[in-house]
Amino acid sequence: MGCLGLKGQGLLDLLKSDTSEIIQKVLKDSAKYRLQIIYTKIEKTSSFLKRDRSNLITEYIRNKPEEYFFPASLVKMPVAALALEKLNELKVFGVNEYTPFAPLSDFQCNKSDVPSAPLTTHDLIDKIFVYSDNHAFNYLYELCGQAFINRRLQQLGYSNARIIEKISRCNTLQNGETGPVVFYDNQKTLHIEGRQMPISLKQVSVNMKIGKGYLWNGKYVSSPKDFSTSNVVTLSDFHQMLISFVLPEKVKDNQRFLISESQRKGLLESMCKLPSEYYPDSCNKQTFKDTHVKYLMGYRDSIPSHWKIYNKVGLAHGFISDCTYFEDKEKDISFFLSAVIYVNEDNILNDGKYEYYSVGFPFMRALGKLVYNYELQMKGNKN
Repeated sequence: MGCLGLKGQGLLDLLKSDTSEIIQKVLKDSAKYRLQIIYTKIEKTSSFLKRDRSNLITEYIRNKPEEYFFPASLVKMPVAALALEKLNELKVFGVNEYTPFAPLSDFQCNKSDVPSAPLTTHDLIDKIFVYSDNHAFNYLYELCGQAFINRRLQQLGYSNARIIEKISRCNTLQNGETGPVVFYDNQKTLHIEGRQMPISLKQVSVNMKIGKGYLWNGKYVSSPKDFSTSNVVTLSDFHQMLISFVLPEKVKDNQRFLISESQRKGLLESMCKLPSEYYPDSCNKQTFKDTHVKYLMGYRDSIPSHWKIYNKVGLAHGFISDCTYFEDKEKDISFFLSAVIYVNEDNILNDGKYEYYSVGFPFMRALGKLVYNYELQMKGNKN
């Protein structure tokens, strides 16, 4: 872990010196808000032998891998990459990310969730990042299978990670049973990937009970909500995954996802694509602003054309999270910033009473703006 410096300031000092009320409110009760922040500065250097080298310098605020947070849609980021890996395993059958596929069963535990026609992995990845589409994620989860996802997470070095849930109304058994799926080529069946069975749940050394109570089927249960059968990935693991997508040369070989260079670039292209750049199909008529799923860096009314925001967010059970790689091409600024905050004043889950708009989103926007302005000032100091 490195030390960032603006006249001796580190990230914590930078936050403490900020005058915005929302930053100070959350910082004062950071444990209550289960706050975690990871900031990776890209320090560019050059040498006679190699130009445009860079060092990554990372700082943490409350790095708490043992403190559970519900990742919600953040899990879509690694599963998108793992779906490409799965296709690479199946390429012997002539399939790729542009090959339409569909399940052969009601896989999402809710018939209304099942798309009416086969979709390609490329389309599904676009939907995951542009709209954070839950149905698209479930489709890719079905393709990969629970066993493949978790075996690869372990092999990539994410020993505490566990992705075992679809984002749907499924029980533990239904989350584990996936497939079969069928691939098509001009309406002709190209390949059928068989049914996959559930795995034994990996035990994690994290306290996964949250709150003082929760609502279940409209009734109040006066005990913490137990997430022991839910997805588990630490914020630092998500942060590392994003670095491996953007700067694969900065991670070890065994930490790189087994995708081609063109697939990696395509994944990043989907990750930074804005709703205004994407034409919704007939199944998705809702209008989204470009800042819809840009929590940290969406503090402006619109995204400047010279900004690129490669990110994934999560929102559920009072937890707001965002894992972002940001580029300002005009100012030559780039950095990684990830954060999670828990906003649940009454500490009761599933009651719909979360301070998303009064505390959570304002804090995330203020944090992104603060770090961006810090980078601007640092760039000014170098000129």
